[in-house]
Amino acid sequence: MSIVASITAMTEEHRLEEYHKRGYKWPLEAVVPNTPGWKRIMDRRFEQIERIPDRGQRYDAWMAVITSALVAQNYTKNGWGLTRAPEHITKRLQERLHKTLKTTKITGVNGKCDTNGEGECIEQEVTIPDGKGTRREQFINVIGGEDHARPIMVTDYRENMEILEEMKPMFEWWSGVDLVESTAYGIRAYRNDSNLLMHVDKPATHIISGIYHVDHSEDSEPWPIVIEDFQGNVNQVYLESGDILFYESSKCFHGRPQTFIGSYYASIFMHYRPADYEAKVVENEIHYAIPAHWIDQLPPKEGLDELMMVGTSFKEPNCKNVLCSLDESSDNSKHTVSWHGPAPKGTIVTTGWDPMTMTPPGIWEEEGYDGGSRDGSAAQQILNARATSEGDEL
Repeated sequence: MSIVASITAMTEEHRLEEYHKRGYKWPLEAVVPNTPGWKRIMDRRFEQIERIPDRGQRYDAWMAVITSALVAQNYTKNGWGLTRAPEHITKRLQERLHKTLKTTKITGVNGKCDTNGEGECIEQEVTIPDGKGTRREQFINVIGGEDHARPIMVTDYRENMEILEEMKPMFEWWSGVDLVESTAYGIRAYRNDSNLLMHVDKPATHIISGIYHVDHSEDSEPWPIVIEDFQGNVNQVYLESGDILFYESSKCFHGRPQTFIGSYYASIFMHYRPADYEAKVVENEIHYAIPAHWIDQLPPKEGLDELMMVGTSFKEPNCKNVLCSLDESSDNSKHTVSWHGPAPKGTIVTTGWDPMTMTPPGIWEEEGYDGGSRDGSAAQQILNARATSEGDEL
């Protein structure tokens, strides 16, 4: 029996009983947080997933979007922030990366050249694993590209957990809650011709997260992390080595849908959860919050872009960069904002700041927001007070 058949045949009655018991209604009267921009994003996405042909993929899409729109609470005002990591940690990670990667020259793909009679076969540099703890990552459907483009993992579990613990105060300040370490992945080095489709992370463990950019090759083209925020913006954030992006990773859809061009782009991924977080409650609530009509496919709607599920991620195949927000010809691109690192030290850049100068608004209203927002220049005092014993300025 398939997963969907199991859900519909064995538990749908119970699921709908819980749906009504909790007072859920459709269409949604409000989202979390209930801002006009966030609701605009979610209303469009619900319309898209209602038209996915495959029932199993449609339910997967409902799970992801209902989590983002409603079930997962928000801990910050915008869902993301950008700052600089301690320099001594960046140096440690760069040393690990550079001693275990090797660059070699090949002709064509996987050493083979087939031009189909069009042009010449070009010699190119590629990055390959070459050291202890280094391997090609297993296939993950959220990461696009052919087999030769699979990322390289440069793993040191003990060091990753040490860094996760050492940097926890920074994440606690940003999120406003006490945290427990979940896990850290990496260093993951993406390679030429790969991309990362839009998705949300595991709702059981990946709640308050960070992308710590370690380094990228000199030949790499700019490759932004794309993240939606609670004000309705789609942010393209171009990280530099030593930048760290805070984000609510199980709530805010994020990815790198553009194809990466370059030898490597390497980051470590850090995940925490609130100390009082009840994962099982949240996981059950995701199912209970899905309305009964999920099982019905709606007909196409004129002017609504197609959304296609790839595992637990999605793409919009008819738009440039498989995301309409990154397609200049789409009306959705008018809400896209670009940010370029390096981030300033000792502050947390976020929505509302000037993306050109990376400076805060004239008056930053930190008090009075019911959600624990700690974004803003007021973070400098706390971050510097918690700097390492080596005296690094954060």
